[in-house]
Amino acid sequence: MGNTETLKEGKSLRIAICDDDKADRERVHGLVKEYLQKKNQSADVKVFDHPDALIEECEQFRPHIYILDIVMPMVTGIQAARELRWNQPEAQIIFATSESSFALESFDVNPINYILKPIEKEKLFSTLDLAISRVDLAGEKCITIKVKGGLQTLRMDEILYIEYRNHVVSYHMSTGDVVSTPTLRIGFAEYMEENHSGSDFVRCHESLAVSVAAIDKLTKTDITLRGGEMIPVAKSRYAEVMDRYMDFRF
Repeated sequence: MGNTETLKEGKSLRIAICDDDKADRERVHGLVKEYLQKKNQSADVKVFDHPDALIEECEQFRPHIYILDIVMPMVTGIQAARELRWNQPEAQIIFATSESSFALESFDVNPINYILKPIEKEKLFSTLDLAISRVDLAGEKCITIKVKGGLQTLRMDEILYIEYRNHVVSYHMSTGDVVSTPTLRIGFAEYMEENHSGSDFVRCHESLAVSVAAIDKLTKTDITLRGGEMIPVAKSRYAEVMDRYMDFRF
């Protein structure tokens, strides 16, 4: 089950709640709504009753903050957090659980706090204060590119890879959209140098540049992206891609 609620409009904080117990799930959701209203904080909140749905949907939703139960069927909250952390190293993770015995095990995913149930409002509110203080909404990276007829702004965390074909650069997005420039008079290398000279992208092929943050798995021949799509990596570029990937992860 995934349930979406937009509490205010505008550039929003994104929060995911996952708990298989209905009463606990509704209590956490209610407290989060109360907190956001008290703080006059804009947020998109999604609520899940199973970690599988959480992991699948958050590939696209990419919350800034996760509030996770630990004891859930099939996949524990800690296991889910490990998978989520791999693709979102900056996410703030809060564990809420009735089992104190998991506290030590939870540390390897670097949670911001570990709250025992029944959850106390003051404890959750102070933890959310800390989590939000670590989220830089204003600094959420965006780029503006030329498209036919004008300009378009793209969120950096939604770009999977950039492709160059027939003098046109296309941005392949995690939403499934492909956003293309007009025909260019410059080559791909020059375009990347002018527009993406930082560390967010790395050339993995003569006509492809991958978002380092979107890499889920890397082999000597292929890159598996967040969401499952695969793109090739040239033998001559593998070492550079690996170096950038490892720098990002660790």
